[in-house]
Amino acid sequence: MPDRGMPSGALRLLFLSIEEVMGKDGIKAVLNGAKLSHYINNYPENSLEYGVTFGEYGKVEQAVEDFLGPRGARAILIRVGRELFRYSLREQSALLGIAGNALKNMPLISTQAKMKILLQQIVGAANKTVNQPARLEENDEAFLVVIDKCMCQWRPKHDKPCCLVTVGTFSEAMKWLTDKPIEVKEITCLNNGADACRYQIPKRLPEEA
Repeated sequence: MPDRGMPSGALRLLFLSIEEVMGKDGIKAVLNGAKLSHYINNYPENSLEYGVTFGEYGKVEQAVEDFLGPRGARAILIRVGRELFRYSLREQSALLGIAGNALKNMPLISTQAKMKILLQQIVGAANKTVNQPARLEENDEAFLVVIDKCMCQWRPKHDKPCCLVTVGTFSEAMKWLTDKPIEVKEITCLNNGADACRYQIPKRLPEEA
C-alpha cells in the first residue's frame, strides 16, 4: 500500500507521549525497534505540514507492542493515547480541532450535546489537518467515530482491533470533557480486514447507565 503523508506534529506528539510513559530509554528502544533511529533526540518539528507518514506512525506503535509483548503493550499504548490527548491540548490543539476550555465550560447545553460537538471537532480535524478520512455516526446508545484510513494498515495483521493509542486518546478526550471515565471500544479495525476502524463511545455517563 502506498504510504500516506501526515503532519510532522502528529508523530512528534506520539514520541513525546511514549517518552512520558516509557521514559527516555524506552522511546530510544522503540525507535530503534521501528528502524527509525534517526529520530532519536531529533523529533519531528511541531508543524502541521506533511513531513512524516502513516507508515512511520504505525511502525512506532508496532515497536511498542514488539518491545512489551501484546498483553503488556495494551495498557501502555492506551496510556500513551491518553498522554497524546493532553500533549495535543498544550502543544498542537489543531490536530484535535479543540480550542481551549470553551466547549467544556459552555453553559445551558447538555453533556451529551457537548460530547457530540467535541467528537465532530476531532473528526473535522482528522479530515482537514491529519489527512485521515473520518466521520461521526450515532445510534440511540452511542456515538461511532468511523475512520477510513488508519496507521494500523501499515502494521502486521492482528486478530483483533489494535488501534489502542486512538482508544486512549478518545478515552482521555471524554474524561477531559465530562470528568467521568467513559469506556471507549474499537469495535471494528481496518487491520483485521474490516472496511473501517470504528470507535464506540457510549452516550450515557457511568452513573446514568
